[in-house]
Amino acid sequence: MQFTSVLPALKRAGAAAVGALGILASGAVYADSIAPTSFSASLGVGESVTITKTVTVTAAPPTDALIDVMFVFDTTGSMGSAIAGAKTMAGGLLASLGSFGSVASGVAFYNDPGAGTVKAPVDTTAATTVAAITGLGASGGGDYAELGYDGISAAAAGGGWRAGSNRFIIALGDAGFKAGAATLASTLAAVGGISADVIGIDFCSSSGTCALAPTFASSITGLGGSVFASSTTPDAIAAAITAGITASFATYSKVTVDDLGGGLPEIAVSTVCTGADIGSCSGADAVGSYDRSVDRVFTFDYTFTRVAAGDKDFVTFALVDDKIVARELDSFKTPEPATLVLMGMGLLGLGAARRRSV
Repeated sequence: MQFTSVLPALKRAGAAAVGALGILASGAVYADSIAPTSFSASLGVGESVTITKTVTVTAAPPTDALIDVMFVFDTTGSMGSAIAGAKTMAGGLLASLGSFGSVASGVAFYNDPGAGTVKAPVDTTAATTVAAITGLGASGGGDYAELGYDGISAAAAGGGWRAGSNRFIIALGDAGFKAGAATLASTLAAVGGISADVIGIDFCSSSGTCALAPTFASSITGLGGSVFASSTTPDAIAAAITAGITASFATYSKVTVDDLGGGLPEIAVSTVCTGADIGSCSGADAVGSYDRSVDRVFTFDYTFTRVAAGDKDFVTFALVDDKIVARELDSFKTPEPATLVLMGMGLLGLGAARRRSV
């Protein structure tokens, strides 16, 4: 998304986010899903079973996604009011983001002088993030631009990201970036290496820096990110962040199912795409240019193979662009010894019957 400083764009995005969350709160079943919601079987070593897994990616955002958010603050002097607003809205924002699924969050910052610093890596305890934001202050700076690349790179490298998570680096600032320990190129590599979405919350209109070059907006878009303008009020900051995360789910290009290794060492899985909505199947993946304008359905042949004895319960995930949006539970038992004995006796009986008939 390209940056605009006009508030109508933010209002539209914020309204979309609030509307989406309202749908989720209403109890209507519009969440991304994987069906069947559970599967169980008894498999002997070497045996396999194949079932159809159906993934529905809905027009509304997911409610069972894995969401990791690193907030990255510019803590130079001009950001005082924005940081104060963020402190006020932090707890309520994290609670509302729970509507998307399981949320973990953390905090990093940058200043000048001073390199980017991770204050708290992602953690599912919201109070840890709130405390980290509360502990921030605004000071220093006095020149232009700021060490934003350092802050974003530090967050990417030290975020403590969970496997399979939808990863967001939320940069809150009012000034463009300059090279320090990190550069544009190295920051692009750091962000790309963890497949994170960069979202910029731009306070240039509050600090009078919108006309300075480089702008905060151009620095964020240079990293492939999206920018949302905000005032320093708590409600505006929360709306901008929510709008940014909601918008990141709007388009996607790949859908598949996988257990991410959870079934091993007892159960191995394999996936073959069999139906790809308007796109096409390529091995395990449904691929295409998709959006959330409508619900979209994808199907897969999903094969479980017993490779070692032992009961096993594990989760299979619906993955959109390799990130978890829904999950279901699979359960496997090893056939009881008595069952194997009965099967053996049955085979012996068949053999005896064949001898008598000869």
